[in-house]
Amino acid sequence: MTEEDTVTRLKQAAEAKRMAEQAAAKDFERAVVAALLEGLKPKTVADATGYSYETIRRIARANDVGRLREPTVTSRKKAEPGGISSA
Repeated sequence: MTEEDTVTRLKQAAEAKRMAEQAAAKDFERAVVAALLEGLKPKTVADATGYSYETIRRIARANDVGRLREPTVTSRKKAEPGGISSA
């Protein structure tokens, strides 16, 4: 086998690996979104997957999943005009 053939095979293998990783990432995202839509809490999803809460939140946002939790009294007051100030 020539060097050119070997390089071609390496490039093909690298591309196949990239494609497999992308497919696995999409499958993971679909599973996370499905779990959130079924009512699992983001913390539960994060604990089950070993990924951070922030990663789960980013996936949810990217897939237009609504609020991950109900707003707290404090966050509601902060959202109001003239709401709580930290000063």
